[in-house]
Amino acid sequence: MKRLFGLLGVVALGALLSASAQVSFTHIKSVDISRYFNGSQLGSIACDVAFDGSNLYIAGMSVSNTSPASVGVLKVTNVLSLDVGSWGYVPLITLTQAAQSRSSYIVYRDGFLYLGTGLGDSSNNAANTGIRKFDAATGTQISDWNITGVVLPSDLSNSSRAECIEIDPGYQGNNPSLAVLARGRGFIFRRDFATGSALPNILGEPYNDCAGNTGQTTGMRDITFSPEGDVYLRVDNSIFYAQRTAGNTVQDGRACRIFNFDSDNALQVLINIHYLRTSSGDYLLYNRRTGANPRFNKVFVASGSGASWSNYAELTGSEPLPNGTAPEAYASDIFNFTSGYGTDPSKGDVNLDGVVDDADLLAILFEFGSSNAAVDTNSDGVVDDADLLNVLFNFGSTPQAQYLFVVHSSVTDDRLDIYRVDSN
Repeated sequence: MKRLFGLLGVVALGALLSASAQVSFTHIKSVDISRYFNGSQLGSIACDVAFDGSNLYIAGMSVSNTSPASVGVLKVTNVLSLDVGSWGYVPLITLTQAAQSRSSYIVYRDGFLYLGTGLGDSSNNAANTGIRKFDAATGTQISDWNITGVVLPSDLSNSSRAECIEIDPGYQGNNPSLAVLARGRGFIFRRDFATGSALPNILGEPYNDCAGNTGQTTGMRDITFSPEGDVYLRVDNSIFYAQRTAGNTVQDGRACRIFNFDSDNALQVLINIHYLRTSSGDYLLYNRRTGANPRFNKVFVASGSGASWSNYAELTGSEPLPNGTAPEAYASDIFNFTSGYGTDPSKGDVNLDGVVDDADLLAILFEFGSSNAAVDTNSDGVVDDADLLNVLFNFGSTPQAQYLFVVHSSVTDDRLDIYRVDSN
């Protein structure tokens, strides 16, 4: 989660809309996190992100010429606060794994993190690569997960290398599991969240012609699922779709190409995809590379469902923030993304406890006339009548917002961008 999407117009507060828009992506934060991915403790590139409703977990990989090297996970606390200065940064997990652009992927579920590191390494050695489970609060590894504490490529029906991980919601939302892709294999491997043990694989061979006759490809890169369990595979130079028919089957045992990127450079890391369901429709987000300059330094957005998708938007990173400033446009093509719901301080819940009440009102009153960003609900630089009215109008409500989190990196620069996904 082919075609080049046209850039849609930028409107107020950085929201991207089209004439028939269903959602807008309101750019609310852009934060430099390079100092945490400086080639030492957590790796040299921020390459994936997970969200638990309040905190972010950003996984790093290493591009060092010396392998193995340190990689890990940065926990960003209080990330929904309007005041970036109140965010906390905690190096949560550190381990030594394969470097030289071997990637890391991370997902969050029910208090635990599932982390794949050194992905792309073919040694089948836990010192270099593997998928592990950690306590999200403490960063402690669950040592008996999959008995040994790690899922190796060889545990995936003797695959040579693992490629990525994702949460499989299961068929019609039943029996979710951890999905794993392996390079050169036409299967979706599944592992039990609790034990790490193997579940039945899903045969989903990608075919370019959709009839299962020609054009088979297994250059697996990334995977995402609709909430019903339908499968979207990001392969080297295409996106494929497979309709789920049961817990461990898809229609005809194959995936059909729905986006053709034959002109793209396939031999690069971090070619990713994400399925985004909103109250106003469904969207696929993905990145692309041409292998030439300029590369596609943006996040592409398609709208649709099933196998039918159309151009919707491009996120360039330069969409204006709420205070009217515009960040630099994305300058690299390394992206990854996730989404989720959390409380909405822009609707008055400035203390992030899930409800707009007396505590929020008092926080506004005590800071009235100041420039305290944490209670400046409209982020205009001053706490004033507009913020007070915002709290009063929403008093007693439990405002929730849907957020899109984007990590964008190069060897020297890493940034986190947050968009609020507003349904219209």
